Amino acid sequence: MGVAADRAVEAYDAAQVKLTVASAQLKAQQAAVAKAKTQLDDARVGIRALAAAEYEGSSLNTSVSYLLSDDPEALLRKAAMLSQVNRAQTANLTRVINADRQVEAAQTSAEQALAAQKAAAAKVAASKAAVEKALKAQQAVLTSLQSQLQQQAAAAAAQRTAAVQHQAASRSTVRSNVVPRAQAPVSGGTTSHANPPAASGNAAAALAYAYAQLGKPYRFGGAGPNSFDCSGLTMRAWGAAGVSLSHSAAAQQHEGKRVSLSALQPGDLVFWGSPAYHVGIYVGGGRVLDAPHTGTVVKIQSIWGHPSGAVRP
Repeated sequence: MGVAADRAVEAYDAAQVKLTVASAQLKAQQAAVAKAKTQLDDARVGIRALAAAEYEGSSLNTSVSYLLSDDPEALLRKAAMLSQVNRAQTANLTRVINADRQVEAAQTSAEQALAAQKAAAAKVAASKAAVEKALKAQQAVLTSLQSQLQQQAAAAAAQRTAAVQHQAASRSTVRSNVVPRAQAPVSGGTTSHANPPAASGNAAAALAYAYAQLGKPYRFGGAGPNSFDCSGLTMRAWGAAGVSLSHSAAAQQHEGKRVSLSALQPGDLVFWGSPAYHVGIYVGGGRVLDAPHTGTVVKIQSIWGHPSGAVRP
């Protein structure tokens, strides 16, 4: 159930990344449409000016008067003038046609970008619903397990009480002093704030940030400062070191130099699944610092199961 929830969260993070890209593309295409329309309007100004000039008789009417002249020189001047007018008209018409085509192309691209943005937004919504469903199922399992543990603990306590009472009854003439065994002190365990192993450069900066987040709650889609999911934590940690990573475990799996699990160094990212559905940052000693799942906090724990690989950002 935990893996299913992790996969659902990873799908949500990946959908969010695509939505961000699609939204940026839509914004760029909308700007291109606005620019193309401005260029079209500018091109139309030239056509309007020529049309007005012709209507007022400043060009064609003058040319017609030359046509009526018997003066050969005037005829030559007329021909040159008409040539200039035609060239100007042709150039302006060409600009209008090209600008109009650019508007159409930009609008088509904008429509495609809008469709992609809507599809990405729908994917985010669907992924969020899947995460919530998986988390609800996970919580139901945890609640059931907690209930079973409580029942088992109550039953064990009742058995211990019955045993003590039976022992007391069988030794009615002897007063027994039951001294409970001292319990072993609970260690910091998985949330220990032990000093991180030696690291340098970017890895040291990433680890310093990661250690500062210990104890903060897990929240799917979280990328700080108050809560994190697994890839949100590693993204921010390495971001503090000046290295840009995607908010997606599957994407981060390809955003660095692959390293062997037997050659891990503090700061390396360790992944589970291919494509990855979970990621943690290696701190040394066979342990990772990560944001596990809903209901937990950012903590340090031993590498478990079978990691699928590691990279060094």
